[in-house]
Amino acid sequence: MIDALLELFGTFYQAGNFLQAERIACRILEAIPDDLVSLQFLGLVYYRTGRREEAIEAFNTAACRGLDRDSHLHVDSRLRASAQCLRAARVPGSTVAAAWYDLGVVLFRLRRYQQAISAFQSALAGRPDFRAAQRAIARVSASSWRQRSPVANRKLTAAGRCLTADPLPCQGRNAAQPSGLGRAAFATP
Repeated sequence: MIDALLELFGTFYQAGNFLQAERIACRILEAIPDDLVSLQFLGLVYYRTGRREEAIEAFNTAACRGLDRDSHLHVDSRLRASAQCLRAARVPGSTVAAAWYDLGVVLFRLRRYQQAISAFQSALAGRPDFRAAQRAIARVSASSWRQRSPVANRKLTAAGRCLTADPLPCQGRNAAQPSGLGRAAFATP
């Protein structure tokens, strides 16, 4: 059932039907309140529909819940429904690979580097040949290092600065248009 819902989310998301994708993510969260996958995808939909504050709140909640989960080591994570969601969202050939990639781009733009890398890795789990996700991991890792190194940060090129700038609001974009959240920003020349 979880697999089918996530595939349905991916289908709606790829089609640009963000209203239906949001409904699916909310339904999963109703059934599995501690599910980080649908919470992050809900944040992605919020971001894509111009609700940046709601998106940031969803990403913050996901990050906090992820930390809380690590402190509960006595619970077998294989038994959690949320763990099943993560496995289902990373299955090879999944329709949510593009959503994972877009989520990584959004998280990168918000300077949430570790979350971005995790999202790109999930995109690769769904599509091992996803070259844009492979390049994105390298770019995020390099950018994360530059952010921590003041000397390297001063050496950022204009192109590098452009990648870390806040994105333009998503409002006004054609909802039926493919995600295109800056895929060119991660492409190599």
